[in-house]
Amino acid sequence: MERNATILAIFADSADAEAMSNYLAELPEVISVTADRSLATTLEQLAFNRIEPALTIIPGTLYPESMPLLVRYVRCCFPNTEILVIAQASAPPPSLERFMADQVRHLIVEPQQISVAAGGDFPLSLAIGNLIEKRQWTIDQYVKEGTEIREFKLTFSEEKEKIIRTLEDAIVGDSPEHEMLRHKGALLADEMLENAFYGAPRSDDGMKMFRKGERRQILPQENIAFRFAFDGETLAMEMQDGWGSLGADLVLEYLAKNSANMEAADDAGGRGLFIIWRFLDQFHVRVAPGKETLIGGHLRKSSQIPPETLHGFHITTG
Repeated sequence: MERNATILAIFADSADAEAMSNYLAELPEVISVTADRSLATTLEQLAFNRIEPALTIIPGTLYPESMPLLVRYVRCCFPNTEILVIAQASAPPPSLERFMADQVRHLIVEPQQISVAAGGDFPLSLAIGNLIEKRQWTIDQYVKEGTEIREFKLTFSEEKEKIIRTLEDAIVGDSPEHEMLRHKGALLADEMLENAFYGAPRSDDGMKMFRKGERRQILPQENIAFRFAFDGETLAMEMQDGWGSLGADLVLEYLAKNSANMEAADDAGGRGLFIIWRFLDQFHVRVAPGKETLIGGHLRKSSQIPPETLHGFHITTG
């Protein structure tokens, strides 16, 4: 896939650069710099030469703990660049409060090292492609080409149980991994549907319009739809509503707040969203305030990422 936008990759050291060298070598227009004493001068020189990277990749080894002001300085030099942070699952989790303050909305968590999946679209290459080409994340990007995507447009809240059973039945297999995937898939579907039924609908003053668990009819203008696909290994799921009651900053606030207080009560806000994020291998949210919210992501049958560890996310607008 051809890309002609400049990518800036900032590395902590030579070992950090080596971990990504095989992948970045395949991409055009990559400028790689090391965070040494001359970093500020290097970035200023790039800006002086009118180089404006569309995407800046920063390792979790640098941001936010080691260099908490790095993103602010990068944006000072390159105001329009997208920021993508890549963290290692084995490292201490980064501060989401700093992400929230700096409006960093893209995080990939790699198990050990950067790797390129078969097909070249998972997960780093997918993120780079979407960010460079300004595409939105969709569940068909997570599964094998040709995998059927099942869609359910909701008319009554009672349809939830049938949808969950349909999802469980679609995950065919008798192994413990299949059974665990069915269990997680049912939990995630339940949280997504409950959020669309009772969390998303808000009055003009921001108050919830329906009580949790209340049986209700879904009005056509709510445009609530649930989608899923399973290709034998990856379960991808997506929930859409026509309320648009979330905002990009609010999503990050919910994730940060609930990460800091794992025992937070549901009425603290965003608990369902936090649970969805923690159980998906990778999580995406698209928000159009007052118009639409789309929440989705994927979970692999062979996933070794426990829910209590940090997971990746992509939060976009429009």
